[in-house]
Amino acid sequence: MIASRTTLVFLCGLAVVAAVVGASLKAVVRLAHHRWAIEQQYAELKDELGLDHFEGRSFHGWHRHVVLTAIAYAFLQRERQRRRRHDLTFPQARAVITDILTAHYFLTHRQHLHMLLKLAEIPLRT
Repeated sequence: MIASRTTLVFLCGLAVVAAVVGASLKAVVRLAHHRWAIEQQYAELKDELGLDHFEGRSFHGWHRHVVLTAIAYAFLQRERQRRRRHDLTFPQARAVITDILTAHYFLTHRQHLHMLLKLAEIPLRT
C-alpha cells in the first residue's frame, strides 16, 4: 500500500486502485468489482449499438456519434427496466433515438428543413 496526503493506492494482486484516504479496503474491492459491469456495457455499446463504427474525420461528428450511442443505450436500459422484458433490441432503440433527434434538429433548424424539402422536389430519375 502506498499512501499520500489525498490518495491511497492499494496493490491487490494485479490491480492498482487509487482511492481517497480513509476509504476502506471493502469499499475499494466493491468498486473494483464494478469493472466487469463496465466492460459488459462497453461491449454492448460496441457490438449492439455500433460505438466503434464511426469512420468520420471530425471531432464534432465523432462526438455526435458517441452521444447518440450513449443516449440509445440509456433509453434501452430504461425501457428494459420499465417493461421487465427484453423484447426491444439495441438497433431498434438506436433507430427510435435517431428519429427523435432528427426531428428535433429540423425543428430547431428550420432553414435546413426548408432546404431539404426543396431538394425532395427535384426528380432524381427521369
